[in-house]
Amino acid sequence: MEKRPNNYFDGIPIHRSQIVILFIVVLAYFFDQMDNMVLGYVAPSVMRSFGIGMQEFAPAQSLYFFGMMLGGIVAGVISDKFGRRKAFMLGCFTFSTATILTGMTDNIYTFTLWRVITGFAVLGTGAISFTYLAETISSQDRSKWSGIVVGVGHISIPFIGFIAMEVVPMGPEAWRWLFYQGVVGYIPLVLAYFFMKESPRWLISRGRQTEAEAAVKALCGVDVDLSAAMAAESGRTRETVRQSFAGLLRDRKYLCRTLILFVITAGQNIPSFIFLGWNNAFLQASGVPQADALLICSIGSIAIPLGVIFSGFIGPLGGRRIPLAATMLLSGAIAVFYINAGSDFYTLTALYFAFQFVSMCCCMILMPYLSESYPTAFRTTGAGVVLAGGRLSVSASQQIAPLIFAAGGFFGIGAFIVAFCAVGGLTALWLGWPTGRQSLEDVC
Repeated sequence: MEKRPNNYFDGIPIHRSQIVILFIVVLAYFFDQMDNMVLGYVAPSVMRSFGIGMQEFAPAQSLYFFGMMLGGIVAGVISDKFGRRKAFMLGCFTFSTATILTGMTDNIYTFTLWRVITGFAVLGTGAISFTYLAETISSQDRSKWSGIVVGVGHISIPFIGFIAMEVVPMGPEAWRWLFYQGVVGYIPLVLAYFFMKESPRWLISRGRQTEAEAAVKALCGVDVDLSAAMAAESGRTRETVRQSFAGLLRDRKYLCRTLILFVITAGQNIPSFIFLGWNNAFLQASGVPQADALLICSIGSIAIPLGVIFSGFIGPLGGRRIPLAATMLLSGAIAVFYINAGSDFYTLTALYFAFQFVSMCCCMILMPYLSESYPTAFRTTGAGVVLAGGRLSVSASQQIAPLIFAAGGFFGIGAFIVAFCAVGGLTALWLGWPTGRQSLEDVC
């Protein structure tokens, strides 16, 4: 049978082999996000267990995101140099192991160390997963399937929330069991070893056309001719890791993109993670009973997978830039109402639900936007650098969040969040570029 000239997967319907890969990524996201979000539910219990206050606990929150920053950079380098598949499996192994060991600690210092390593692997695995999805799904289906896959994976967030409601009150050390669940993260690692194929785009970037064509056939069941893609790639100079980083700084186009994406990413990340990491503790410090605070956070977490799934349908509209800006600005508007809601349980619950829905919709529009904004040669490196910068800004904000709360209560925290939502949203609206429903080669 004659091979079909093709731009990887474009024009080819989703195949059952791709569905298997999507399922593996769903599992990885499910367990990855359980490990990511668990601290927000157990923070007050951990503080009581170690006999410390918010200020002493703040570095555990802050340095977790510092670990994420390092993970975004290192995972990008590993993924671009050794391949998406190997980097994905390494990430699954690392975040699962570190989560288990976190539950075995007996002081805040070793607890913080393992949380840093968990953050390192969580963001690294997430960045690799988004790049892999972007490179193995057709341009017409990329947004829809990315949103669905990640949305289903994020069901873990309300799942771990409702488990925490049952487990945490069982005893002063019961929080440890929520970290022991990290063992299930080895499941996608094993499945990836047997069923995950390397990204054809990465193989082409390494000059391995025959393997790339075989990977496309294995994933979508169609014989394709990637000679045109190989010829285009052959015209590019193969870069070392140092040259890839230098390319981001040397090329005016990608330097500007990186700076703009950093502002947008910080505008989304800082508000989202302040609420995810501290809302439970802030509510309890404001006099809300533990049971009510946990319930508010758990109900709000249900909105997270819903917002992620919804992003797959609105993300491509306006070239992804318009819904990105709109959801970020709307998140800020909801935060204004939340900080003025008083202590009414139902009002707080409804507004927190709305914020999480819109904020996570925004986040999942942003993630493919990052991957779509760089060429294959340093796609994960570029996206990883931006994500790392965003997490570094989150790390700083997590450290000062208790200070802002102590000085200004919910109003102070709210004003801080609204400011970042406004800056990020307006930057995306005025300086962003369209990417949705376009071939990656056309965008870059």
